[in-house]
Amino acid sequence: MAIKVYSWPFSSGTRITWALEELGVPYDYIQLDGQAGDQLKPDYLAIHPNGKVPALVDGDQKYFEAVGILLHLAHKFAVDKGLWPAAGTPERAAALSWTIWSGTELSPHMMQYIYHGMDSKFSFAEKDRSAAAAGYHKSQLDRSLAGLERQLAGRDYITGASFTLADLAVAGAVNFAAMCGVSLADYPKVTAWCKRCTDRPARQRAK
Repeated sequence: MAIKVYSWPFSSGTRITWALEELGVPYDYIQLDGQAGDQLKPDYLAIHPNGKVPALVDGDQKYFEAVGILLHLAHKFAVDKGLWPAAGTPERAAALSWTIWSGTELSPHMMQYIYHGMDSKFSFAEKDRSAAAAGYHKSQLDRSLAGLERQLAGRDYITGASFTLADLAVAGAVNFAAMCGVSLADYPKVTAWCKRCTDRPARQRAK
């Protein structure tokens, strides 16, 4: 039975299809219509109780939250394919930490800065923005990107010389920020690394 991915374009669900393309794992892509409220229908709420995307069904297992889904795929498929470090290694510790960081630190500050401090299709109307929120989340986003810049010093990828799903988790967020107009000019290592990641053929195939 093929894995099922529930998502829509320009969401964190793209990281899930990107991961599956990297892994060569067959999947069915079910695109929800957010405008029609597909994410709030009872059948979908039985998979993702919060009515958001992405969600993934693997046999009788149901997963939601992009980071949780990526960790499931990493542990089930990626070690044997060289896309996730082996257990008990320093590289596994780094991969796990940075993947979780992408969802708990990087992405929340990034999105709040985009909402309050930028002019993008995802930003709040100007009257609804908070200058205080924009300033705080920009400072934390800069702090996050500076930490990533340090991590990439002397490395091609987050855990060393090889691309892993940790790179995918982080690059997905960084690339979205850049698409929305966040400048990476102060982070040349991050810029070059993000391009290496998003230029991969699997990323180009992802929905």
